[in-house]
Amino acid sequence: MCHGSPSSLSVTVKAQHSQKALGFRAVKYGEVKIMKILKTTLITIALLMFGCRKPVAVEIKDVCSQPQGTKVIIQGFISLPQQIETIQLTRKGRVEAVGLQLFLMTKANATGERVRATFWVSDKGEPNKIKPLSKGYTWNDLLVYTNDGKAIGAGQIVKITGETKSDEKYGCEVNVSKIENP
Repeated sequence: MCHGSPSSLSVTVKAQHSQKALGFRAVKYGEVKIMKILKTTLITIALLMFGCRKPVAVEIKDVCSQPQGTKVIIQGFISLPQQIETIQLTRKGRVEAVGLQLFLMTKANATGERVRATFWVSDKGEPNKIKPLSKGYTWNDLLVYTNDGKAIGAGQIVKITGETKSDEKYGCEVNVSKIENP
């Protein structure tokens, strides 16, 4: 499902002689509902116009060279910084989601190239989420849940899919939408 795509699309057309060009029988003037196949085609076109696109597989070092809003696939190791920054998505003053801003690194020992990544928290073990970390967290507390619900712990390589966005402090970051075990 693409973000920003319409959930439904109602289409009507003023019927004139244009129906012959579309392969329809001639119908008198008036409003005509378009056949299912044409409606499906128009919905597909509308979804494409809303930016549905296949993610691009890139190396961690190349993430920030992608245009903002690019869906990327990267592999690496999740690194826990000494101090974790969090973000909150709110709606009408209510917290809807909490994200942990961590780093995806090229090496298991938290060295090499890195890119900042926002992992969304769930205490219920939901797919594509990270388990909340307590105040005195350690490396062993790291646990993410893959798209198919399996748990991946510290030191294991992960494959993430997400959308790039600019970040003043780090150049760019990835908003994680899918986590996989490569």
